[in-house]
Amino acid sequence: MNRQKLIKIAGLSTGIVVALLVGLTILVKVLISPELVKKTVLPKISAAINRQVSLGDVSVSIFSGIRLHDLVVQDREGSEPFVKADAIRLEYRFWPLLRKRVEISQIRLESPLVRVVRNGDASFNFSDLLVTKQRPTQPAEPKAKDPIDLSVSEVVISDGRLIFDDRKGLGGKPYLTEITAIQFAAQQISLEGEFPISLQAALPGGMQFDLSGTVARVGSGPTVALGAKLIAKDLTKLAAGLPPSLGEKIEKLALAGGLELNLKLAGAAKQPKELLQGGELTLNTVQLTAGGQRPTLAGQLLLGKDSLESTGLTLTLKEQKLAIGLKAANLLATPIRLSMAISGDTLDLNKLLPAKAAAPASAATKSAAKPEPGPLKLPLIANGTVSLNSLLFRTLSISKPSLSWRLADNVLTVDSLKGGLAGGSFSDTARVNLGVKGFSYSTQLTVQGVQADQLVAALAPKASGTTFGTLAFKTDLQGNGAQPDAIKRNLNGNGTFAITDGKLTGEGFMPQLASYLKADALRILRFSRYEGDFAIRNSIVTLNTSLDGSDAKFKTSGTAGFDKSINMGLDLRLSPAITGQVVRGSAGRFLTDSQGWGILPLKVGGTVGSPRFTLDSVQAGEHLKGKLQEELSNRLLKDKQGQPRPEKQLLEQGLKGLFGR
Repeated sequence: MNRQKLIKIAGLSTGIVVALLVGLTILVKVLISPELVKKTVLPKISAAINRQVSLGDVSVSIFSGIRLHDLVVQDREGSEPFVKADAIRLEYRFWPLLRKRVEISQIRLESPLVRVVRNGDASFNFSDLLVTKQRPTQPAEPKAKDPIDLSVSEVVISDGRLIFDDRKGLGGKPYLTEITAIQFAAQQISLEGEFPISLQAALPGGMQFDLSGTVARVGSGPTVALGAKLIAKDLTKLAAGLPPSLGEKIEKLALAGGLELNLKLAGAAKQPKELLQGGELTLNTVQLTAGGQRPTLAGQLLLGKDSLESTGLTLTLKEQKLAIGLKAANLLATPIRLSMAISGDTLDLNKLLPAKAAAPASAATKSAAKPEPGPLKLPLIANGTVSLNSLLFRTLSISKPSLSWRLADNVLTVDSLKGGLAGGSFSDTARVNLGVKGFSYSTQLTVQGVQADQLVAALAPKASGTTFGTLAFKTDLQGNGAQPDAIKRNLNGNGTFAITDGKLTGEGFMPQLASYLKADALRILRFSRYEGDFAIRNSIVTLNTSLDGSDAKFKTSGTAGFDKSINMGLDLRLSPAITGQVVRGSAGRFLTDSQGWGILPLKVGGTVGSPRFTLDSVQAGEHLKGKLQEELSNRLLKDKQGQPRPEKQLLEQGLKGLFGR
C-alpha cells in the first residue's frame, strides 16, 4: 500500500470520526437540552422530597456530561435552604445515546451544603421525609419512558458541608455546629445487591472521621459491613467543637493528648445496637484535670460485640505509674459485668494530697448541710484487686498493701484489705450498702504488732510523741451517712486495744496529771501493758482501761464525747517513791496499800486536750474509812467550837490537808 492510499485512508477515518463526533454532539444537544433536564430532573426531586427545588444554568458536553449549576432545595419552612450545591455533574452512558436514550450513570455533587435543624419540639426539618405515606392502590397505567433515565449506579460528593442547627439545644442552650470536608462515594449501586461506599469528614473539635465498606439490600432490608475510624490528634481542641453545655464541662477537664477509635460494624441497619463486631480505642497520653490532679492514661481498649478488655493500659499520677487490667462483658444488657486489677510499685499518697488542709468552714457554711448521697441503683456486677509493693501515707510506709473487693446488688464488699504497717500488720473487711440514702456501712479492723508512736504521728500529728509501745487493736463498727455530722451521729461499735512495753508522755493528759499532782516523774509514764475496751453510741465513747506501770498504775471508767469532752473516773495507784512526794505528813500511810503504793481516786473532766482533775471524795471516803476514821475523829471531825462537820466537807478538807490541794 503506497503512501497516497494511506493518507486517503487516514483522512477518510478522521472525517468519519469527526462526523461521528459532530453527529453525537448534535444528538446530545437534541436529547439533552437544558429545558429537558429541568423538566425531567426537577419534578422528580421535588416530588420525592416534597420541597421546592430551583436550578441555575445547565451545561451539556459530550465528554464532561451534564452540569447543573446552583441547585437549591428549600427548607419546608423559612427562607434558608435545606440542600444547596454549587454544581452537580451527571455522567451518562455513551452507547444508549445511539438509541436516543440518556442513561445517567454517575451523579457528582460539588461543594454541597446540607442544613439540618432540630426544632424546639425535638422534630427535625426532615422529619416529614421519614414518614411512609400510604397511597391508594390504582390500576397501573402504561407510562411513556422518560428520555432521561436516572438509574444511577454511582454517587460522589466532594467538599461537602453539614450544618446542624439545634434550636432545642442541650441543657437548654441552643447551638450551631458544622461538619466540613465531606467526601462520599458509592459505586455500582444496586437496590438488592452489594456495593461499596466510603465517607470522610472533618468533625468539630479537630476530629477526623473515616468510614468505608459495603452496603447491601438497600431496597428490602439494608445490611452493612463497614470499618469506621475516628481520630482526635489534639484533644485540647475538642471542647471548642462541642455543644456549649457539654463543651463547658469538657473545657474544665483541660483535656490533652490524642485518641484513635477503630470500629468494625456489620449487620442489619435496623438493629444499630448489634452492629458492633469489634474494634479498639487507642489512648495516646490522654491527660485531664480532676480532683486537683492531672492523671495521664495511655494504652488500648479492645472492643468486642458486647465486651471490653484493656491491653497495656497505664495510669500515671505525679510520675507514679499504675498498670490497669480491665475486662467488661454484657455491655448491651444489664447487669454489666466488670473486673479490674490495679498493680504498681510504689504509690506515694502524699504527692496526691492537698498541700494544705482546707480552711475551717464558716458558721454559714456549717449551717448549710449537704444532702446525703444515694440511694444508688447500679446495673453492675463488679470485682477487683489492688496490689502494690509499697504505699506511703504521711509518715507511714505500708508494705505489700493489697485490696480485694466486689460489687453486687448495690452492695460494695471489701473482702480483704491488708498490709505491713509500722513493724506490724493490719487487716480489714467492710461492707457498704449503696442502695440506701447516706450509704450504710460496717467494718472489722484488726491491727497487730504496730508501733504506736508511728501510727499516732501519721494519723494524729498534734498528738505526736505522746504514745509509745507495740499496739494491738480490734474494732467492729457500723454506721450510716457520708457527711461529718451524720457520721458522728450514726457511728456505733465496739473494740479492744492493748499497748505493751510503752510509755505515755508529751502534751495533754500525762503532763496535766503530773502538774496537778506536782509530780514531775509522771510526765513520762512507762508501763508494761496498757489495755482497754470501748463502745461507741450516740457520739459517745464508753471507755474502760487499765495500765500497769513501774511508777503508776491506774484504771479508768467513763465516757469521752466526739466533741472531745471527758467524764471519767481515774483510780490511780502511785509507786512508794512518788507517793512520798505527793502525800504530806504521817496521814499518807492511811492512803497506801500493803506494799506502800499510794491510792488516789480522781475525777477527770474538761476536754481531751485540756483535762481537768479533781479528787473523787466518794471513792476517797471508802479508802479513808477504817484506819483513818479514828485519826480523823480526833483531829478533824470537830470544828473550833467542838461541833461535828459534815462528812463531805470533812473529806474534802482532809484530803486537801494530806495532798496540799
